[in-house]
Amino acid sequence: MKLLSGLAQRIVNEVTDILSGEVIVVNDNGLIIAGSDQKRVGKFHEGALVAVKRKETIMISKEDVFQLKGVKAGINLPIIFHNKAIGVIGITGEPKDIVQFGELIQRMTELIIQEAHSHEKLELKYRGLETYVYEWLHLQYMDDDFRERGEILGISMDMPRCCSLFEIDRKQFQENQLIEREAIELFRELFPSETQDVLAQWGSGRFVLLKVISNNNFKESVISIVKSTQTIMKEKYGINLNVGIGTRVNEPAMLQSSYHQAKKALRVAKKNGSFVCYDDLTLDVALAEITDETRKEFVEKVLAILLREKELLETLEAYLETNLSIKETSKRLHIHINTLHYRLKRICELTGLSLKETQNLVTFYIALSFWNELR
Repeated sequence: MKLLSGLAQRIVNEVTDILSGEVIVVNDNGLIIAGSDQKRVGKFHEGALVAVKRKETIMISKEDVFQLKGVKAGINLPIIFHNKAIGVIGITGEPKDIVQFGELIQRMTELIIQEAHSHEKLELKYRGLETYVYEWLHLQYMDDDFRERGEILGISMDMPRCCSLFEIDRKQFQENQLIEREAIELFRELFPSETQDVLAQWGSGRFVLLKVISNNNFKESVISIVKSTQTIMKEKYGINLNVGIGTRVNEPAMLQSSYHQAKKALRVAKKNGSFVCYDDLTLDVALAEITDETRKEFVEKVLAILLREKELLETLEAYLETNLSIKETSKRLHIHINTLHYRLKRICELTGLSLKETQNLVTFYIALSFWNELR
């Protein structure tokens, strides 16, 4: 393991919390890469190089300062990792006064190194998994080599799965990007690799889950678990998650179809609600494919006049939302039924579209849906 400046500075910070003396960290070439005195960073330290070569603690007296290059009186402790000296931590002061802390500081430093190494290995594993999942979900053809790579990563390839996409609410993510770390840690707890659920980060504030379907009950295997995840995220961290879920596939080579379905479901979830299953979508899926430019043109064509008549626009929206119920619409708008009839008649006159024809009702519904998204 290579001792880098970021980790070295962390060691310096940890040690200076315990000791008041000056602290430096030196790499295996004798170069100071971090220190409480920034002026010494980048300079050569001969005493530390001796400690690396001998793999033993070197005391530097006031007399040694005149004999060794770049040193101060104190103690140099080799940092041992996998039986190799990868650097040195140096503490300035009277050696006899600080030697009692030597073993403690040395052990603490090595624990920090081991923790960093374990974290690095874990992150490397996750990055490898993310790369594999990305390939998997964009694969046109799955050969034996690709399957074998999956098995090496610990993935049982021949298990029925579906793809789910999670996305942190954009506003929350922009306000606090550290929220992503909280989310991924919780996901890893809820969907451990031992269950053969495959989880990976999928860009900024987004995650992909290839969920194993353990029985024929899709609702029990997937929907209830994913919904409970949303609830936990909200209650524990105050995070709002939008979720899109694709359909089940039995063949690993077909998982990309579930992924594309999950993408469409997520798009609808972000507009109409926080949780959407592709199987529950009909018209919404088709509408989600339409570009913003086309939506604007459609809204302008259908609702241009009504956009200048706020009262009529609200009436039309309420009428459609109450499933064309005159009674419920008048109740919602707090107006007399005769007033409602008058407004509906005006809508027909201004737009030239009768509210008694199914095609026109669908046209108004789509236009209002686009308008609500665009505004």
